[in-house]
Amino acid sequence: PRTTCANESFTSQQVLLHACAHNPTGIDPSGEQWQELAELFAGRGLVALFDSAYQGYASGDLDADAASVRAFEAAGVLPVACQSYAKSLGLYGERIGAVNFVCASREEAEAVLSTVKQTIVRPAYSSPPLHGARLAAEVLGDAALFAQWRGELRGMANRVHRMRVLLADALRAEGAPSPDGGDWGHVVDQIGMFAYTGLSASHVDSLRERHHVYLTRDGRMSMAAMKPADIEYVARAVRSVLAE
Repeated sequence: PRTTCANESFTSQQVLLHACAHNPTGIDPSGEQWQELAELFAGRGLVALFDSAYQGYASGDLDADAASVRAFEAAGVLPVACQSYAKSLGLYGERIGAVNFVCASREEAEAVLSTVKQTIVRPAYSSPPLHGARLAAEVLGDAALFAQWRGELRGMANRVHRMRVLLADALRAEGAPSPDGGDWGHVVDQIGMFAYTGLSASHVDSLRERHHVYLTRDGRMSMAAMKPADIEYVARAVRSVLAE
């Protein structure tokens, strides 16, 4: 980020950031790096537009996954956060989310709300779907349901991390050479639903055609879809195509 942002001459621009569990890489800045970015944005007058699709689903902790956005607010950047509940509440197909503007005053908030309604809401959709929104409001607004949801998010995040560990261990046990020359630690170090494996497009094609293992051609693998019973087969398949 410092190479591209700090040394360029642009100011007062909008920059899109992933709040947590960067898709597709699964590689997030550290807390110190988020702080450095926040200070850079503040100094440059940049507008931070956060895509927050995985809060609570990344680390299993809602607060930890919101730390990036809060760091920018604390630095006076006043972020815009686009929040999706499709993954965290299992509401795919309901188009449920919210856009949150952090404003400096009540007057600014009223002006922003008016502008958003006139220039975005009414021309784009006017009346959003109610069913999914009411489900989300019920869960978020009820203390018992909210606590249960937080527990389930932790369970899902922990399950995905376990799949990462099991896959990396199985790849090592199979003797599969890691594309980056390491020991497959990058699969465990990444976070979120996907793993950037480092496999090439030709590797992915071979996995699909010879083993019926499916990834996107940039090597991105869905860890959320992985099951313990899949691990050994996938590891053997990966070793096979890497040995070609």
